[in-house]
Amino acid sequence: MAEDELRKTIVMDASPAVIFKALTDEKELVKWMPSQATMDARVGGEYEFKYHWADRNIDGVVRGKILELIPNKKLSYTWDSQRSDNVGPRKDAKITWMLDELSDGRTRVTLIHSGIEKQFWQDTERGWSHYLGQLAAYHKK
Repeated sequence: MAEDELRKTIVMDASPAVIFKALTDEKELVKWMPSQATMDARVGGEYEFKYHWADRNIDGVVRGKILELIPNKKLSYTWDSQRSDNVGPRKDAKITWMLDELSDGRTRVTLIHSGIEKQFWQDTERGWSHYLGQLAAYHKK
């Protein structure tokens, strides 16, 4: 693992197809991660996620392009994040989601966020722990 890379793995009670839809469908995304989402789910397609954290009075936006898309297995995209509190911008980052179907019907989800600037490491780690928990809760059987 590279020094600027965060890797998190969680096992979820859902099939890879269900989780992949949650990662790529605008209507699904807003149920567990951004406040608003647009996504052109194809290689070369663009996306935009908008966030609002009312408790901290912060707005954020993340934009990027899809680099790799293998249905129900892998999704990778660039990550350019900006926030209203001027934390960032975080540029030249990349997100990769890998989905591995387990024999019991559950899915091992691995998230890799690379290109993290050192001063944002802790905030990034906390954020992804929160959103992976949100995704898992959204897919509880």
